[in-house]
Amino acid sequence: MTRLRVTEVPVEATARISSAAALTILVCFLLNMVDGMDILVMSYIAPALQKEWGVSPAELSIVFSIGLAGMALGGLVLAPLADRFGRRRMILIALSIMTLAMLASSRAQSIGQLVLLRFCVGTGIGTVLASIAALAARAAPEQKRSFAVGVLQAGYPLGAMLTGLVTAWALPLYGWRNVLVGTGLVSSLFVPLVLALVPAQISTVERQARTRLREVVAGPRLPASMLLWGATICGFMALYFIASWITKLAIEAGLPETQAILASAVYNFGAFVGTVGMSLLSARVDIRTLACVLLVAAAGAFLVFGGVSLPLIGVLAGAFVIGVTLQGGVNALYPIGARIYPDAVRATGIGWSSGIGRIGAFTGPMIGGWALSQHLPLVAVFGMFCAPLLLAALLARLVRFE
Repeated sequence: MTRLRVTEVPVEATARISSAAALTILVCFLLNMVDGMDILVMSYIAPALQKEWGVSPAELSIVFSIGLAGMALGGLVLAPLADRFGRRRMILIALSIMTLAMLASSRAQSIGQLVLLRFCVGTGIGTVLASIAALAARAAPEQKRSFAVGVLQAGYPLGAMLTGLVTAWALPLYGWRNVLVGTGLVSSLFVPLVLALVPAQISTVERQARTRLREVVAGPRLPASMLLWGATICGFMALYFIASWITKLAIEAGLPETQAILASAVYNFGAFVGTVGMSLLSARVDIRTLACVLLVAAAGAFLVFGGVSLPLIGVLAGAFVIGVTLQGGVNALYPIGARIYPDAVRATGIGWSSGIGRIGAFTGPMIGGWALSQHLPLVAVFGMFCAPLLLAALLARLVRFE
């Protein structure tokens, strides 16, 4: 009976993170690692897949792009259902979709089949991303909300980095199909983990009638929502440009191909460090100021990386600094969203911000690919993305909380 009374106390009523809430945030962190794994595993197996099937880079690029389209659908359509039916329930549904689609991908016989299955994987990922942010925000007390929502974002680059290392070892031994099987099996492990470790009381929101989007962003939240959407589009534009082309950019900066692969791992490690650092600082510094400073610093790092001839250690250091500033700044937008929207509509608000931000995720890599194909100077390529970074910094700083 005593336990029941404890779980009924509002989560924000205490200034410290309870053990149940800490466990929930840890599970959310691990789920974001799975998201990073499921998203980027295709880029790691792409050369082997292209060689076996004899497909062109243009055909393979559709497989990458369709995953982003699925993430947009998950954020815009499925994530809002978490505000009606519970975050844990939608996370479990999304994990099941991701697992089944990933396992089925290992048996794909054509690009068309792979495109359909990657769309399903992306839909699950987009749903999970918004739902875990809302879940972590509810689990943490108000004073620690920015930290809770921010720190779980560090799971994404860590999962991407570890997946790259494991795939580099497993791919030559077991082939790309078994790599996808292993990825799907890892995802499946989190279904019982979420059931066992995420309390239903933290997951469930107050039952309410269906809320329309205009009610989520209405009134004082309208200008804040518009600013957040703009910042997310601009931030994702630069983020996905780097994520898609980091190895190629390192080669353009003067590294041989064998060493350029290291730049991707170093970038992801910097992204992990930057996101954790941003989360820790958010308890003392306004999250909007943190986002602004990090995004402006990322623009400066872009210009240095693109405009200065650097040795190997310099290129790797530049990749690390870009990871710290860019990923730290973009990931700060999730805690900002958690502050804008009340608990009852938080998954909807964050889901729409993330979904609309995919506009930048689509366009950033395309603009970067075009610029590289034109053989523009590297400083010009990076310079093209400084404007959206500075605009994202300004928009994030202008957000007002209720």
